[in-house]
Amino acid sequence: MLPQIILLPGNMCDLRIWRGGDEVIIKTLSDHGVGSVFDADLTRDDSIAVMAERALSTTQGPLLLIGFSMGAIVAAEMAVRAPDRIAGLVLAGYNATADLPERARHRPVQQAEVRAGGLERVLVEELKPNYLAKQNRANEALLELLRDMGMGLGADIFIRQSEALRMREDRRAALAAFDVPVLYLCGTEDALCPPNWHRNWADQTRNARFEEIRGAGHMLPLEAPAAFSQILDHWLTQNKGNFPNG
Repeated sequence: MLPQIILLPGNMCDLRIWRGGDEVIIKTLSDHGVGSVFDADLTRDDSIAVMAERALSTTQGPLLLIGFSMGAIVAAEMAVRAPDRIAGLVLAGYNATADLPERARHRPVQQAEVRAGGLERVLVEELKPNYLAKQNRANEALLELLRDMGMGLGADIFIRQSEALRMREDRRAALAAFDVPVLYLCGTEDALCPPNWHRNWADQTRNARFEEIRGAGHMLPLEAPAAFSQILDHWLTQNKGNFPNG
């Protein structure tokens, strides 16, 4: 049996980020006999560090963390803060750096617009469509799901998460200290956190595997759930004997 798994969603994403493609990712975890799956709440705090501490304090024992985008940033922060509790890491669409200067400058502008009622425009025009692979940018069902997740979470959560991302610490130096199996996943067309970044993170991590998924952009769990699931299944099988039981 695997240790307890924590699923950590991305910025302005709810639990549906893990349940695309007929829930193949969840089914893969079930096939591996997970002890339990915990969905982390990343909506209440405006700090990556506090998000990480909350997730740690609401769980017990060894943890296998599966994080996407902002959720991957929180997962890595949890590994920094409680390395003795982390059994493994899956980091998809990950950025180990602090917020890039141009993004950090633009976030307060977005926050001001969202406070004034402009959340839908920011989501629809600035964020989610630019995160998709070219072939998926006209996928109305996918675009509507992304809009619906963001609008369902609302303006206050947007502002908290935006500020958490803006003020996060650079964790590149911490990668070499990760002493557990780590899987880095990235879409070939991820313009936000491109493949070469993930190759770099993997090169700095002692027990790492990097996988690139063709035809996917940043929204990897929704754009390519079957490929995500297949890679996850193979990685879990490879490392079965390396995870402490939950």
